[in-house]
Amino acid sequence: MPGRDWHADIALLQEREHKARAILGVPEDAGQQEIRRAFRRASLAHHPDLNGGDEECSRRFHLACCAYRFLSEGEACAALDELDAPREAMTDGKYRLDNPWGYWCWWRERFFGT
Repeated sequence: MPGRDWHADIALLQEREHKARAILGVPEDAGQQEIRRAFRRASLAHHPDLNGGDEECSRRFHLACCAYRFLSEGEACAALDELDAPREAMTDGKYRLDNPWGYWCWWRERFFGT
């Protein structure tokens, strides 16, 4: 398969996982039980029937369902791809790690101390 870009596929999967974990509010090392508990909390908080049909709550409920399906079953959802990546988690406090220059500066400081 000469036309397939595996790096882009892996980056897309990592981005989806990062977004899904940010939606549910679970850390990277969270297990299935913790993910399920976070989904139940989010679904109860944003369920459209419990919030009087509020459109924003309906959207958040749909995102929580998509995030849970992705983290538990690996099923992709178009709503996750349409979201902007959360920027606050992509920094180390000093450098932005979502671009090559910021990552290079972080790497240089970490390993060479300059």
